[in-house]
Amino acid sequence: MPDFKRIFPTITVFIAFIITILCLFAGTQKNFLENVDLLTLYTPEGSTDSTAHDFYSVHIMSYCQGTLGAADPGAKVTRNVTECSHRKILFSFDPTQEWPDVSHGADLEWPRVISDDFHAFRMTTRSMAVLYSIGVGAMGAALLVKFWTAVAPRAGQGLFECGFMVLGTLTVNVASIIATVLAFEFVDLINAHGKGSNVSAKYGEKLLGMTWAAAGLLLVGSAACFVNVFVRRPAAPIEKALDDMEG
Repeated sequence: MPDFKRIFPTITVFIAFIITILCLFAGTQKNFLENVDLLTLYTPEGSTDSTAHDFYSVHIMSYCQGTLGAADPGAKVTRNVTECSHRKILFSFDPTQEWPDVSHGADLEWPRVISDDFHAFRMTTRSMAVLYSIGVGAMGAALLVKFWTAVAPRAGQGLFECGFMVLGTLTVNVASIIATVLAFEFVDLINAHGKGSNVSAKYGEKLLGMTWAAAGLLLVGSAACFVNVFVRRPAAPIEKALDDMEG
């Protein structure tokens, strides 16, 4: 029967690995977790010549755009995603590139300061994607080391597994902190600057829940791995040892 204490870190890192991959690739294709976004930007209604869409959901490596509507007048407004951008590791959403002709014009009534906000946080969003990618790589390496240990066990392999798990824990936790700051502080900044122009934003609850679930699993798994590698099991009692010798 396998020792649960030994495989527990592997279980946690595997689940966190899957969750982080889903967070990283959410919204990179249409109908693939497009509702797991960092934030959603809602644009004001412009003229019929406006190239802006009703909303833009910003993800870690891409963004999706679409329209808002309801089947019936009294029904709930739903999002209809029409297109998603190509995924990029160093992705940052730039409104001025999406509708450069009207982004600061009278048709859209777009506040230029919001475009400046996105420019100011450009390096922050890019670093977040890089940290998530490093975390995925570290977790994958930890799983490979565990598989290697099961196939050809050698001394010191547990140390490598813990090292990769700690690296994954640090990067995913820092990325989760950045995502949380962007979700709350940056969204509040957009809403403050968008007053009077019908520009608003809303943070993505699902992404935050998933990324912090992965971060928590990695913390617990890393602690368990540390105990397995560095904390030795207590020696057998002297009385039991004497009984074994007499027997």
